[in-house]
Amino acid sequence: MRYILLTTILVINLYSDFIKAEVGAGGWMVKSTGEIGTTYANDKGYSVLDFEDDLGLDSTLSTYFWANFKHFIPVIPNARVEVTKFGESATENLPNFETKFFDGKKIKDQNVHSKLNLDQIDAILYYNLLDDTFFITADIGFGMKYYTGEIEVDDGSIDVDFAIPIVYGRFGARIPMTNITAETDLKYFKFTPAVDAEMYDFRFKIQATILELVMFDVNLEAGYRVHRLQLMAAEDSFSDFDADIKTEVSGFFGGLNISF
Repeated sequence: MRYILLTTILVINLYSDFIKAEVGAGGWMVKSTGEIGTTYANDKGYSVLDFEDDLGLDSTLSTYFWANFKHFIPVIPNARVEVTKFGESATENLPNFETKFFDGKKIKDQNVHSKLNLDQIDAILYYNLLDDTFFITADIGFGMKYYTGEIEVDDGSIDVDFAIPIVYGRFGARIPMTNITAETDLKYFKFTPAVDAEMYDFRFKIQATILELVMFDVNLEAGYRVHRLQLMAAEDSFSDFDADIKTEVSGFFGGLNISF
Protein backbone atom coordinates (compact mmCIF):
# COMPACT_ATOMS: atom_id res chain seq x y z
CA MET A 1 0.00 0.00 0.00
CA ARG A 2 2.82 2.39 0.89
CA TYR A 3 4.57 1.54 -2.40
CA ILE A 4 1.43 2.34 -4.40
CA LEU A 5 0.98 5.67 -2.60
CA LEU A 6 4.60 6.70 -3.14
CA THR A 7 4.40 5.71 -6.80
CA THR A 8 1.22 7.76 -7.27
CA ILE A 9 2.79 10.85 -5.70
CA LEU A 10 5.91 10.44 -7.84
CA VAL A 11 3.88 10.16 -11.06
CA ILE A 12 1.79 13.23 -10.18
CA ASN A 13 4.91 15.28 -9.48
CA LEU A 14 6.54 14.04 -12.69
CA TYR A 15 3.62 15.14 -14.89
CA SER A 16 2.54 18.21 -12.92
CA ASP A 17 4.26 20.52 -15.39
CA PHE A 18 2.65 18.77 -18.37
CA ILE A 19 -0.92 18.13 -17.24
CA LYS A 20 -2.77 20.53 -14.95
CA ALA A 21 -6.32 20.54 -13.63
CA GLU A 22 -8.20 23.09 -11.53
CA VAL A 23 -11.67 23.17 -9.99
CA GLY A 24 -13.26 26.07 -8.16
CA ALA A 25 -16.49 27.41 -6.67
CA GLY A 26 -17.71 30.54 -4.96
CA GLY A 27 -20.33 33.22 -4.50
CA TRP A 28 -21.06 36.30 -6.60
CA MET A 29 -22.93 39.22 -4.98
CA VAL A 30 -24.66 40.76 -7.98
CA LYS A 31 -26.64 43.91 -8.60
CA SER A 32 -28.92 43.63 -11.63
CA THR A 33 -30.11 46.45 -13.86
CA GLY A 34 -31.81 46.55 -17.23
CA GLU A 35 -35.15 46.16 -18.96
CA ILE A 36 -37.21 43.74 -21.00
CA GLY A 37 -39.62 44.64 -23.78
CA THR A 38 -42.36 42.49 -25.30
CA THR A 39 -45.13 42.95 -27.83
CA TYR A 40 -48.88 42.54 -27.27
CA ALA A 41 -52.18 42.87 -29.17
CA ASN A 42 -50.88 40.82 -32.11
CA ASP A 43 -47.60 42.73 -32.21
CA LYS A 44 -49.37 46.11 -32.48
CA GLY A 45 -48.31 47.25 -29.03
CA TYR A 46 -44.97 47.27 -27.24
CA SER A 47 -44.34 47.42 -23.49
CA VAL A 48 -41.08 47.81 -21.57
CA LEU A 49 -40.47 46.79 -17.95
CA ASP A 50 -37.51 48.10 -15.98
CA PHE A 51 -35.99 45.45 -13.72
CA GLU A 52 -35.40 47.89 -10.85
CA ASP A 53 -38.08 50.57 -11.12
CA ASP A 54 -41.01 48.41 -12.27
CA LEU A 55 -40.22 44.94 -10.93
CA GLY A 56 -38.07 45.64 -7.86
CA LEU A 57 -35.27 43.30 -8.97
CA ASP A 58 -32.11 44.63 -7.41
CA SER A 59 -29.47 42.35 -5.89
CA THR A 60 -28.93 38.73 -4.93
CA LEU A 61 -26.23 36.18 -4.17
CA SER A 62 -25.36 33.88 -7.07
CA THR A 63 -23.07 30.88 -7.14
CA TYR A 64 -20.50 29.78 -9.67
CA PHE A 65 -18.45 26.67 -10.43
CA TRP A 66 -15.62 26.11 -12.87
CA ALA A 67 -13.15 23.49 -14.03
CA ASN A 68 -10.03 23.85 -16.14
CA PHE A 69 -7.90 21.20 -17.85
CA LYS A 70 -4.55 21.97 -19.46
CA HIS A 71 -2.11 19.61 -21.18
CA PHE A 72 1.21 19.74 -23.03
CA ILE A 73 0.15 18.82 -26.60
CA PRO A 74 0.44 22.06 -28.67
CA VAL A 75 -2.07 21.37 -31.47
CA ILE A 76 -4.90 20.18 -29.21
CA PRO A 77 -6.73 22.96 -27.33
CA ASN A 78 -7.16 22.98 -23.58
CA ALA A 79 -10.65 22.93 -22.06
CA ARG A 80 -12.54 25.07 -19.56
CA VAL A 81 -16.12 24.86 -18.26
CA GLU A 82 -17.88 27.52 -16.17
CA VAL A 83 -21.36 27.41 -14.62
CA THR A 84 -23.14 30.43 -13.11
CA LYS A 85 -26.42 29.96 -11.22
CA PHE A 86 -28.37 33.22 -11.19
CA GLY A 87 -31.89 33.61 -9.84
CA GLU A 88 -33.78 36.55 -8.37
CA SER A 89 -37.40 37.28 -7.46
CA ALA A 90 -39.33 40.27 -6.13
CA THR A 91 -42.80 41.69 -5.51
CA GLU A 92 -43.35 45.33 -6.41
CA ASN A 93 -46.07 47.88 -7.22
CA LEU A 94 -45.87 49.50 -10.64
CA PRO A 95 -44.95 53.20 -10.31
CA ASN A 96 -47.81 55.65 -10.86
CA PHE A 97 -50.17 52.72 -11.50
CA GLU A 98 -49.00 52.52 -15.10
CA THR A 99 -50.51 50.05 -17.55
CA LYS A 100 -47.89 47.51 -18.58
CA PHE A 101 -47.89 44.26 -20.52
CA PHE A 102 -45.67 41.19 -20.49
CA ASP A 103 -45.81 38.17 -22.78
CA GLY A 104 -49.03 39.55 -24.29
CA LYS A 105 -50.78 39.79 -20.91
CA LYS A 106 -51.77 42.90 -18.97
CA ILE A 107 -50.01 43.23 -15.62
CA LYS A 108 -51.84 44.25 -12.48
CA ASP A 109 -50.47 47.47 -11.03
CA GLN A 110 -50.05 46.23 -7.43
CA ASN A 111 -48.14 43.31 -5.91
CA VAL A 112 -46.49 42.38 -9.20
CA HIS A 113 -44.54 39.18 -8.67
CA SER A 114 -41.56 38.66 -10.94
CA LYS A 115 -38.75 36.15 -11.24
CA LEU A 116 -35.57 36.25 -13.29
CA ASN A 117 -33.57 33.05 -13.78
CA LEU A 118 -30.62 33.39 -16.11
CA ASP A 119 -28.24 30.49 -15.58
CA GLN A 120 -25.15 30.28 -17.77
CA ILE A 121 -22.92 27.43 -18.93
CA ASP A 122 -19.68 28.29 -20.72
CA ALA A 123 -17.76 25.63 -22.67
CA ILE A 124 -14.40 26.93 -23.90
CA LEU A 125 -11.51 25.53 -25.91
CA TYR A 126 -8.35 27.60 -25.66
CA TYR A 127 -4.63 27.71 -26.37
CA ASN A 128 -2.12 28.63 -23.69
CA LEU A 129 0.20 31.20 -25.32
CA LEU A 130 2.23 31.93 -22.19
CA ASP A 131 2.36 29.76 -19.08
CA ASP A 132 3.96 31.77 -16.27
CA THR A 133 6.63 32.84 -18.78
CA PHE A 134 8.49 35.68 -17.06
CA PHE A 135 5.58 35.61 -14.58
CA ILE A 136 3.04 36.17 -17.39
CA THR A 137 0.15 33.90 -18.45
CA ALA A 138 -1.93 34.41 -21.59
CA ASP A 139 -4.73 32.34 -23.17
CA ILE A 140 -6.87 32.78 -26.26
CA GLY A 141 -9.76 30.64 -27.44
CA PHE A 142 -13.38 30.23 -28.45
CA GLY A 143 -16.48 28.46 -27.22
CA MET A 144 -20.21 28.60 -26.53
CA LYS A 145 -22.22 30.34 -23.81
CA TYR A 146 -25.53 28.65 -23.08
CA TYR A 147 -28.36 30.49 -21.29
CA THR A 148 -31.17 28.62 -19.60
CA GLY A 149 -34.00 29.70 -17.31
CA GLU A 150 -37.13 31.81 -17.48
CA ILE A 151 -38.43 35.34 -16.97
CA GLU A 152 -41.79 35.49 -15.19
CA VAL A 153 -44.01 38.49 -14.49
CA ASP A 154 -47.38 37.67 -12.91
CA ASP A 155 -49.04 35.11 -15.22
CA GLY A 156 -46.69 35.74 -18.13
CA SER A 157 -43.58 33.66 -18.72
CA ILE A 158 -40.82 33.62 -21.34
CA ASP A 159 -38.43 30.70 -21.49
CA VAL A 160 -34.71 31.32 -21.87
CA ASP A 161 -33.00 28.56 -23.82
CA PHE A 162 -30.37 29.59 -26.36
CA ALA A 163 -26.63 29.49 -27.00
CA ILE A 164 -24.23 31.98 -28.57
CA PRO A 165 -20.66 31.58 -29.82
CA ILE A 166 -17.98 33.48 -27.92
CA VAL A 167 -14.34 34.45 -28.21
CA TYR A 168 -12.27 34.12 -25.06
CA GLY A 169 -9.11 35.79 -23.79
CA ARG A 170 -7.26 35.67 -20.50
CA PHE A 171 -4.21 37.53 -19.20
CA GLY A 172 -2.52 37.07 -15.83
CA ALA A 173 0.61 38.15 -13.99
CA ARG A 174 2.25 36.69 -10.90
CA ILE A 175 4.06 38.89 -8.40
CA PRO A 176 7.67 37.63 -8.38
CA MET A 177 8.76 35.67 -5.30
CA THR A 178 5.14 35.31 -4.13
CA ASN A 179 2.16 33.02 -4.68
CA ILE A 180 -0.12 35.95 -5.54
CA THR A 181 -1.46 36.44 -9.07
CA ALA A 182 -3.72 38.99 -10.74
CA GLU A 183 -5.67 38.09 -13.85
CA THR A 184 -8.45 39.26 -16.10
CA ASP A 185 -10.53 37.45 -18.70
CA LEU A 186 -13.14 38.41 -21.25
CA LYS A 187 -15.81 36.55 -23.22
CA TYR A 188 -17.42 38.45 -26.09
CA PHE A 189 -20.11 38.04 -28.76
CA LYS A 190 -21.71 40.45 -31.23
CA PHE A 191 -24.18 39.78 -34.05
CA THR A 192 -26.22 42.41 -35.91
CA PRO A 193 -27.35 41.30 -39.42
CA ALA A 194 -30.70 39.78 -38.35
CA VAL A 195 -31.07 40.19 -34.58
CA ASP A 196 -29.16 42.90 -32.73
CA ALA A 197 -27.28 40.89 -30.11
CA GLU A 198 -24.23 41.64 -27.99
CA MET A 199 -22.73 40.04 -24.89
CA TYR A 200 -19.62 40.62 -22.85
CA ASP A 201 -18.54 38.90 -19.66
CA PHE A 202 -15.57 40.59 -17.99
CA ARG A 203 -13.81 39.48 -14.82
CA PHE A 204 -10.83 40.62 -12.77
CA LYS A 205 -9.50 38.66 -9.82
CA ILE A 206 -6.67 38.32 -7.33
CA GLN A 207 -5.62 34.83 -6.30
CA ALA A 208 -3.37 33.65 -3.47
CA THR A 209 -2.27 30.15 -2.51
CA ILE A 210 -3.22 29.55 1.11
CA LEU A 211 -2.26 25.87 1.42
CA GLU A 212 0.40 23.88 -0.45
CA LEU A 213 0.16 20.10 -0.27
CA VAL A 214 1.99 17.33 -2.07
CA MET A 215 -0.80 16.48 -4.52
CA PHE A 216 -2.63 19.83 -4.82
CA ASP A 217 -2.74 23.48 -3.77
CA VAL A 218 -5.67 25.36 -2.24
CA ASN A 219 -6.16 28.91 -3.50
CA LEU A 220 -8.32 31.82 -2.41
CA GLU A 221 -9.78 34.03 -5.15
CA ALA A 222 -11.63 37.35 -5.05
CA GLY A 223 -12.53 39.91 -7.66
CA TYR A 224 -15.16 41.79 -9.64
CA ARG A 225 -17.28 40.59 -12.57
CA VAL A 226 -19.53 42.37 -15.07
CA HIS A 227 -21.89 40.50 -17.39
CA ARG A 228 -23.94 42.39 -19.98
CA LEU A 229 -26.44 40.96 -22.45
CA GLN A 230 -28.41 42.81 -25.12
CA LEU A 231 -30.73 40.81 -27.35
CA MET A 232 -33.35 42.57 -29.48
CA ALA A 233 -35.64 39.70 -30.46
CA ALA A 234 -39.20 40.91 -29.75
CA GLU A 235 -40.03 41.05 -33.47
CA ASP A 236 -37.47 38.58 -34.84
CA SER A 237 -37.35 35.56 -32.56
CA PHE A 238 -33.91 34.31 -31.53
CA SER A 239 -34.01 30.55 -30.81
CA ASP A 240 -37.68 30.93 -29.71
CA PHE A 241 -36.78 33.83 -27.39
CA ASP A 242 -39.36 36.54 -28.16
CA ALA A 243 -38.33 39.65 -26.24
CA ASP A 244 -35.95 42.59 -26.20
CA ILE A 245 -33.67 42.30 -23.21
CA LYS A 246 -30.95 44.62 -21.98
CA THR A 247 -29.46 43.51 -18.71
CA GLU A 248 -26.28 44.01 -16.74
CA VAL A 249 -25.37 42.08 -13.61
CA SER A 250 -22.21 43.00 -11.76
CA GLY A 251 -20.58 42.74 -8.37
CA PHE A 252 -17.81 41.33 -6.22
CA PHE A 253 -17.17 37.59 -6.00
CA GLY A 254 -15.04 35.29 -3.88
CA GLY A 255 -14.32 31.61 -3.61
CA LEU A 256 -11.84 28.76 -3.36
CA ASN A 257 -10.18 26.64 -6.00
CA ILE A 258 -7.92 23.60 -6.00
CA SER A 259 -5.09 23.15 -8.50
CA PHE A 260 -3.57 19.74 -9.15
